[in-house]
Amino acid sequence: MIADKSIAFQIHRLLHDMQDPYKEVFTLRIFGELSFKEIAELFGKNDHWACVTFHRAKTMLQTKLKEENSDVKM
Repeated sequence: MIADKSIAFQIHRLLHDMQDPYKEVFTLRIFGELSFKEIAELFGKNDHWACVTFHRAKTMLQTKLKEENSDVKM
């Protein structure tokens, strides 16, 4: 459970440092549980833009998590 909280905190910290629109799109999709269509409407864009932006944000987070956790020795 502690590891889960630690990773969750790490993700929130990385999100805080992420640039918009990536931060907002990721947050709306994961925590707000909005569809790509709903996100696109909020930004005045199309569904494809919302999907691509979300996946780019997800990739950025995964890369940063791997970088930060590669220093951790088990």
